[in-house]
Amino acid sequence: MLMTLVPDSSFLDLFAGSGSIGIEAWSRGAKRVTWVERDPRVLRVLRENVAELCGENAGSLVGEDVMNWLSRPALEPGSIDVAYADPPYATDEEPDKMEEVIRRLSASGWLAPSAVFVAEQRTGGPYPAAPGWERIKERRYGHTRILVFRKNGEG
Repeated sequence: MLMTLVPDSSFLDLFAGSGSIGIEAWSRGAKRVTWVERDPRVLRVLRENVAELCGENAGSLVGEDVMNWLSRPALEPGSIDVAYADPPYATDEEPDKMEEVIRRLSASGWLAPSAVFVAEQRTGGPYPAAPGWERIKERRYGHTRILVFRKNGEG
């Protein structure tokens, strides 16, 4: 679904988990990947996976809460071409965090002017409000929905 967007891109994998999305981006030609994952146990597995499958020059791993990381000014403004977020799905106790991710990511300064944002959510929930973004693709896989947005310069 992202095959034409990934080669030579700088890719951001938020809520990275095992790192599979960023590793896939690396294997498909991303020039650099940044993985952000807060859980120390999961981060250990992520480090092992990246080292084994991508090597030392794939990018960087950030062991921090995504929302905190996105709240700070970007170290390399405009450097991210493709951002992917797969936050924990909404539950009765915890609402969907995608709108907050989009808002913080948009304000972070990390994104290139023509950046693409990919949101993974549970199927059936409300679509996230995404001012400044145009939804260009949607795919459903069982209980999962993948939304692809492109910056449109508004909002």
